[in-house]
Amino acid sequence: MLENKNPKRRGITLNEPKDARRLIRRVVDRAFAEGQELEYSGRIAQLLGIWAKLWEIDKLSDIEARIVALEQAQDRER
Repeated sequence: MLENKNPKRRGITLNEPKDARRLIRRVVDRAFAEGQELEYSGRIAQLLGIWAKLWEIDKLSDIEARIVALEQAQDRER
């Protein structure tokens, strides 16, 4: 009989930038839904700054992939 040796964990797993962006979006959405955006405006601003950096990381990896594809296409043409 096979058993799952990994215990169940509670919480959130952050493996990729998109996971962190999803968490930030959830926190900011909750602050606005509860009408506490002014009380937490400093925290929200900090979270949005982090969200922007994570977005840049994703876009940078997209750009790197495009550059590699262009370089490979140029090598094939030669």
